[in-house]
Amino acid sequence: MEKQHPSRLRFNFGFLLEATLGTSRSVELNYPTVQISSDLTLTPLTGVFVVTRTGEGIYLSGVLNSTLEINCVRCLEDGNIVVNLHIDDLFYYPPHAAPEGDYVIGEDGFIDLAPLVRELAVLEMPIQPICKPECQGLCVECGQNLNEGDCNCHEDDIDPRMAVLRQLLDL
Repeated sequence: MEKQHPSRLRFNFGFLLEATLGTSRSVELNYPTVQISSDLTLTPLTGVFVVTRTGEGIYLSGVLNSTLEINCVRCLEDGNIVVNLHIDDLFYYPPHAAPEGDYVIGEDGFIDLAPLVRELAVLEMPIQPICKPECQGLCVECGQNLNEGDCNCHEDDIDPRMAVLRQLLDL
């Protein structure tokens, strides 16, 4: 069984649970690489978010910046896209006061942002990612990557089933 390492996005905000309402702190992230889950690594993960004590728990707001690895749907090459992850979430405390499915703070005061960051990153992933707006894709005949140069395919715009009719045009 593989040993799981603690999340690098786990923070102790227990001190805010005892603070007066409205108390806030700014948290800056600057990770060159952080593994969010077994299927998602963000390189880099930077940004700032503010943590504020509210009557219902702890409210987080801010923007994190990163890049996601993609596979272009046009040319099938690997690439990266820049994403901005907008954090705007409430972590409820005490946990039993939270609506079902919402984020909670454990009794120990720790918040693991990895599930939230993963959710935001997945939502930022385009359905059909492309490496660059001017990507030309692949030749439908030979599969040549048209971003690397033209192919030598003869473009025949006539359906092969209608080739016999072409002879009438050549008369």
